[in-house]
Amino acid sequence: MVERGARYRVLGPVTAHLDGEPVRLGGPKQRAVLAALLLNANRVVSEEQLIAAAWVGEPPTSARGRLQVRVWELRKLLGRDAIVRRSPGYLIRVEPGRLDLQVFTDEVAAARADLAGGGLDEGVARLRAALALWEGPVLGGVAEALVDREAGSLEERLPAVLEDLFDAELRAGRHAAVIDELRRAGEEHPFRERLQAALILALHRSGRTSEALAAYAGTRRRFTEELGIEPGRTLQDLHVQVLRGDGPAPDEPTAARPAQLPHDVPAFTGRAAELSRLDEPGPWVVTGPAGVGKTALAVHWARGARDRFPDGQLYLDLRGFDADHEPVPPAAALAQLLRSLGHRRLPSDVDELAALYRTALADRRALVLLDNARDADQVLPLLPPSGVVLVTSRHRLGDVAVRAGARTLSLGVLPAGDSRALLSTVLRLPASTCLDELADLCGHLPLALRIAAANLQTAPEPHVTALVAELRADPLAGLTVDGADESALTRAFDVSYQALPAPQQRLFRLLGLVPGADFTPPVAAALLDTPVPEATRLLNRLAAAHLVEQHTPGRYRFHDLVRDHARTLTPDPAAWPRLVSYHLTATDAVDRHFSRRPLRLPEPPPQPTSSLPTSPSSPPPSFPSASSAVAWLAAEHRNLTAVLRQAAIRGPYPEAWHLADVIRSVFLHRGLRAEWLEVAFPVLEAARGVPRVEALVLRGIGAACVHLGRRDEAIGHLEAALAAHRDADWPEGEAATANSLGIALLAAGRFTEARAMFTRTLGAGTRTDEMMAHNNLGFVHRLLDRLDTAETHLDLALALAVEDDSRWGEAVARVNLGQLFLARGDLVTARSHATAACALHRDLGNPYGEASALVVLSRLDAAEGDPTAASTHAEHALAVARREHNRETEINALIALGHARAAAGDTAAAATHHRDALTLAHHWGTPWQLTEAQHPHPA
Repeated sequence: MVERGARYRVLGPVTAHLDGEPVRLGGPKQRAVLAALLLNANRVVSEEQLIAAAWVGEPPTSARGRLQVRVWELRKLLGRDAIVRRSPGYLIRVEPGRLDLQVFTDEVAAARADLAGGGLDEGVARLRAALALWEGPVLGGVAEALVDREAGSLEERLPAVLEDLFDAELRAGRHAAVIDELRRAGEEHPFRERLQAALILALHRSGRTSEALAAYAGTRRRFTEELGIEPGRTLQDLHVQVLRGDGPAPDEPTAARPAQLPHDVPAFTGRAAELSRLDEPGPWVVTGPAGVGKTALAVHWARGARDRFPDGQLYLDLRGFDADHEPVPPAAALAQLLRSLGHRRLPSDVDELAALYRTALADRRALVLLDNARDADQVLPLLPPSGVVLVTSRHRLGDVAVRAGARTLSLGVLPAGDSRALLSTVLRLPASTCLDELADLCGHLPLALRIAAANLQTAPEPHVTALVAELRADPLAGLTVDGADESALTRAFDVSYQALPAPQQRLFRLLGLVPGADFTPPVAAALLDTPVPEATRLLNRLAAAHLVEQHTPGRYRFHDLVRDHARTLTPDPAAWPRLVSYHLTATDAVDRHFSRRPLRLPEPPPQPTSSLPTSPSSPPPSFPSASSAVAWLAAEHRNLTAVLRQAAIRGPYPEAWHLADVIRSVFLHRGLRAEWLEVAFPVLEAARGVPRVEALVLRGIGAACVHLGRRDEAIGHLEAALAAHRDADWPEGEAATANSLGIALLAAGRFTEARAMFTRTLGAGTRTDEMMAHNNLGFVHRLLDRLDTAETHLDLALALAVEDDSRWGEAVARVNLGQLFLARGDLVTARSHATAACALHRDLGNPYGEASALVVLSRLDAAEGDPTAASTHAEHALAVARREHNRETEINALIALGHARAAAGDTAAAATHHRDALTLAHHWGTPWQLTEAQHPHPA
């Protein structure tokens, strides 16, 4: 019997069958339009989305008309009613069971329901049926624009289902039967820890413990050599269990189980009814005014219930009400949650992240605590498909209740009895009318009560009556949700502040100047102009008084209401310049570790009265190694941008401009380009009328845009920077900018103009800029196959670097020389340069440079007939490039990996890697990378 109607496939080549016969769908763009509609079957897809699916980058002006023609052609092929016009785009009608992706999704959901209900065999059968729908790389035959955007999230579903399948097979006791399948799956997805754990477990339970240990050793070696990390805790624990000969029980899950709940509040008191309600099915939104104890309640309940969530407890502060920072965007929140669940390579699109997150938590008994949410839009993408979610917010989040069925638990102030019990428990005093009055004056707010209690505990002679008298002197208005709670807290904070010794009062005032999310003892020491140990002692005293919180070892923060109160106090006017000085000195110390000596703003001449202290009591920041400098920058870069934003507006000058300069230098070198652009434009606006600062900020903006693939924008900014340097009469800056502009022109394929810019730098700038100009000229001439000229320039670059003891400059020159001698066929000299460059970049903590050197080593290995070593070096480079989000190096690594696989005789894998390189090069690559990806050939 002939099947009637249309049937579609996207899990492999995109195809359609109508009444049982295949449909000739046309070229890649037409297939991309169909696929984009099918990925949103029975939903409207806008014309803009369909155009973006068919064209990479800026579409032609005729794109809308061409789209309409392609839709018309598809309707002719599939039937007039198959695709209908619905503003603002089109909708494809797909009946149930007629699209492989829908069938796959339904089968997996049904399988997980079977498994959750104990139906192992039924669940396994459904998962295998779902997996049988995959017929190769998804979205085959469509335009690259759609593949770039959608393929990653689709492909991510496959290993997640494989993990569920093998977990179920092991729970059913079929250990030996799935070993071969597990080996193949593990080879295809070598960094999926659940798959590796399942293989180890299957081998161990099949009596093949030595092979299980060997499998762990291979996995660990792969992680350490290629990713530079150890396997996760779950794999390490499993290894120990196998060594002991016990192993987890057959039904014990092997997935990552995060345990992120914060510490419980000491002496938590009351809220029995609310805690009981949270035991009922959720999801729950705990809402109420600031200081009412929402987080304390949620954490206390979660800690008491954590045994109900064996698959993990996740915690995330969404920072919905932080005066200095925007709320955490859903994409950033999803990425953080997924990393906690063991995922490392993540898509960038929020919908893809949400899909991966839902997959990761499907059918897992996990708890997700989302603290301090701003609104429903922030929360909805973070709701898991199973387990329990608990949200706290000052807002009611009605949309979460409407769209996700959440239940609301509204917290008010504590009942009088609970307030009395809290004070009595913390102070270890019997109940009394005096305690009752203190509770009344604190508004029965838990935070205010605890601050008052801490104030009494730390006082030399604690007298409840005296504290009550102080509070009574300024009578509080009756409590209201939006008003009196704030006044109660403000009064409690003020009384607590007045009770502090003078040194602690001073630090509390000064910390109100800190614009970042948190602070460390060295920051406190800079504000106080005192040694770090003394600052640490005072911080700990403030933490004991509940005025700051040590949220991680060595890092402190305010509750947002306490910070607001601190900012109402008058600080020492000299403290802010000291804070700027600390961040300037520390960031400069980080930059020095990278041994680059970039052109910086000239130092101002000494002034009789400088705005910055010349000999602070706290020692200047220093770092014993490049790795410690990198770690400091990773922890502090958000705080740095917060300080710079304020310093650009309020000074002190010129120190604020020097801080902007060194942040520009360090951020660009460490790949924090988007973070630099976030602060660069406000700084540029503040620097109007300061010509050299305007010029260097423009240069930094242009340099960031080059590496973010925004080449036309980069050229525009750098041309403006070139003119600005000329107007500022700063020839060295003009030379440095010419070098940067040359890089942008080179990336755009404008070789002649780029070479002119590099040549313009020679003899006009600093020695570092001259060194880099020779490097860049050597690079250009190598691309043009003028190898002798290239060698002359690169030799000069290397000589300058060695003379100036610039290890970074030496490393860059040696990478380029390695490429040059590889092109000449002098493999011995090439390897000498590449090996030295790799070691230098690694010592300097420069992963981008290390990856570039690894690519050269891989090409050398392939040329010398060692495909195994070539693959190892290329895979390591690829892992580093992806971790650092460096697309240019990722393309080079994929091309090198393709050569390595080809040298090993694996032509299919080689073709896959070269195809991946070509896809990336179309979107991100430079012209020469695109050419090599289109016509790959060994060195």
